[in-house]
Amino acid sequence: MPASPPAAPAALAQSLHFWARNASNESALLRASLRLGLFDALPEEGAGEPLPVSGLARRLAASERGVRALVELLACLGLARQDDAHGYALASGTAALLRDTALRARLDAELPWWGPDGLLDEAVKHGGPVDFEGRRWDVPGHYRALFLEPPPAASPEAEAFFDCFARGAPRMQVLVTAARLGVLELLARRPHTLPELGAATYLSTDGLRLLVELLARLGIARADGAAWGLTDEARKVLEGKALAYLVRSLSVSARYWEALGRLDETVRHERYILDLKDAEVSRRFYADNSQQLTAVFASHFQLSVRAATTVSRTHPLEGAAVLDIGTGSGVWGAAFARATPTTHVTYFDQAVVLEQVRRNVAQLKVEDRARFWPGDLFTQDFGTAAFDVIILPQVLNVLRPEDVPGLFARVARALKPGGVLLVAEYVLNERRDGPLEHLYFGLRRFMTNEGDLLSFSEYARLLSGVGLTSSVCLPLPTQELVLAARPGVALPSELAPHARPTPAAA
Repeated sequence: MPASPPAAPAALAQSLHFWARNASNESALLRASLRLGLFDALPEEGAGEPLPVSGLARRLAASERGVRALVELLACLGLARQDDAHGYALASGTAALLRDTALRARLDAELPWWGPDGLLDEAVKHGGPVDFEGRRWDVPGHYRALFLEPPPAASPEAEAFFDCFARGAPRMQVLVTAARLGVLELLARRPHTLPELGAATYLSTDGLRLLVELLARLGIARADGAAWGLTDEARKVLEGKALAYLVRSLSVSARYWEALGRLDETVRHERYILDLKDAEVSRRFYADNSQQLTAVFASHFQLSVRAATTVSRTHPLEGAAVLDIGTGSGVWGAAFARATPTTHVTYFDQAVVLEQVRRNVAQLKVEDRARFWPGDLFTQDFGTAAFDVIILPQVLNVLRPEDVPGLFARVARALKPGGVLLVAEYVLNERRDGPLEHLYFGLRRFMTNEGDLLSFSEYARLLSGVGLTSSVCLPLPTQELVLAARPGVALPSELAPHARPTPAAA
């Protein structure tokens, strides 16, 4: 059973992280599972033979990859059970909850609201109902019913399930709306009365009142007389650059809203609402993504410097030729360039992404040893025995499973005989039922027509197939580092200590 997001003030930072990144994922997971009939298709724990993903997909007439993306998350959350043969059953507690006809009716009533709830901006601007697909929807009334005037809970267990199902995504939308309309920033500066907020934002008084009351329900805002400001805890959590970071996280998550709301369609038919295999959609998405990554360049730089130091322990970087494939912000290659004055780095990505990379590399003062190589990740020939180190930083998860072996073959061919391949990636455990944040990331990759996350043994098998038979997996904060090489090349067995360098770009 997924737990309700923490409500205690001391847990506000944890709650904000969850609401900004994964609350909408969790709501979409549960709604898609209900719409598809996945809960009903799973045999109840102890009452039937667990089903493999392939069997569930046949029962549902749905995509096997899509069903896997859902059921692995359900298992990680404790809503489903997985046996040692990777068969799945519905947890007995979940089954009991879903037999409650009153709860099922509440869940069914929430299903049509995803699209209208995404129009909270418009509802706040005008203070009333909004149009969606030919109907008028009382979005303010729905948010009030969810958060400000909820009915008595039938049971703690039923309410916890309903909370994740119905309120998770709207919580994120409250934050998105408050950020987009400038209300969060205004409250962070100083307390404002509603007329003052209205004068600064041109929003309706009724809409503003609803928004600040919703923020208060989330523990973010409070009234002091006629003025509204941040709570003491929210002020501590959002001080300095933290508010800007939260707003950027919300901006990224908001781009998935429609696709998450139609997740059941994608699982059923592999019909991609946000299709990142579409060249124009991909160009816009990853151009913005490189800017988002650049905005957190300093924190990512800590990880990449640690990785470069780790590699340097077994493969000297003086005079090394490094290839950073799918470079994003350039942060990984730049860390290698900063490792020695003679390391040369080639940054490979779409041309529109490299425009931002050039600026980042210049700020770090390593442009004199930089080469910028625009191209297509899916088809580019990277040459033969040309590079000492090749980096794949969060790249494999954009490839569909059938495309990974081909990329590994092109990379292995481009690696010098004693070279090292570095993969920075979200690596699943061997049961594929965690870590939770990785699985939510993998769900987004599936629904955007991108790739799957793999376990280390799955990576090792693919790498062995192209001759990189020596490999290790080392844990980094938030992700993992897979290093691979040909036989006889020594690889480090642990990460280098954390050094805390400060990049010039920060």
